[in-house]
Amino acid sequence: MEFLRYKKARGGYRLGVNIAGTFYDLGDCYRQYRDLAGRRLPGLPAALAAASLRALLASPGVDAFLDALRGDGAPAGVSALDGAALVLGAPLHDPGRFIGIGLNYRSHAREIGQAVPPEPPLFAKWANAITGPRADVRLPAQSQAVDYEVELGVVIGRRARQVAVKEALDYVFGYTVINDVSARDLQFRTGQWLAGKISDGFAPMGPAVVERADVGPPHDLKLETWVNGELRQQGRTSDMIYDVPALVSHLSHLITLEPGDVIATGTPPGVGMSRTPPSYLAAGDVVRMRITGVGVIENRFIAAD
Repeated sequence: MEFLRYKKARGGYRLGVNIAGTFYDLGDCYRQYRDLAGRRLPGLPAALAAASLRALLASPGVDAFLDALRGDGAPAGVSALDGAALVLGAPLHDPGRFIGIGLNYRSHAREIGQAVPPEPPLFAKWANAITGPRADVRLPAQSQAVDYEVELGVVIGRRARQVAVKEALDYVFGYTVINDVSARDLQFRTGQWLAGKISDGFAPMGPAVVERADVGPPHDLKLETWVNGELRQQGRTSDMIYDVPALVSHLSHLITLEPGDVIATGTPPGVGMSRTPPSYLAAGDVVRMRITGVGVIENRFIAAD
């Protein structure tokens, strides 16, 4: 199943689910499930009203509800949504933590002349950076070197504290596509990367969160980026220095990971700053990213205010 945040022409965002290629409203699914099963699951109505996947994952009773959807599909009587009429937002707009991993592909480290790091370099993004999978991204006036980075996003499904590598995938709910947009001139002004990572809209995400079981092992997924139709990035997660289980385990020994936390796991080679000459994004550029089994996002970059 794929979990998404959507709205129609009118109204606010709601939580939806894609079951075997058909879209449904999760709130409608829950009401029908509740009526059929005769169960009121604690916490779920409030989580669905909040249109927050993070709140849903943390709600008591969510496992029983999702198990029912996995087993039976959408409950009888729930109307399908017209997918063509939906406006998609970022599937997770309010993560408690958005953790970025730097220099996590061997070939990317080589292309920018960096050594393999002895442990994963960490940085953060905040909720203001998150935007939808089709949204326009405004270029910040203070940067002349805005770059693209396709990344596999990992969404945590249950509290993880000091978990072993061999158990780490059990704590992953699913995966999404992230563009870790980076202002290189701001990023490298100091030894800390944060300034280059936190501008508004610098984390397009989506189009959905695909459940872990539907993606399968995340160890050899293909990642691609096109800029204005030109293929710029190609890579596979098998090139990761620290794979998904290693990252989840490592982070869980630093902090307690909570449901809805997001990890952006690094980018393969082909970023704009590695080209000769460097090729940064300009107003009007369209960046399309795809990860096999996870989805496609496409964002247009527009001029600064």
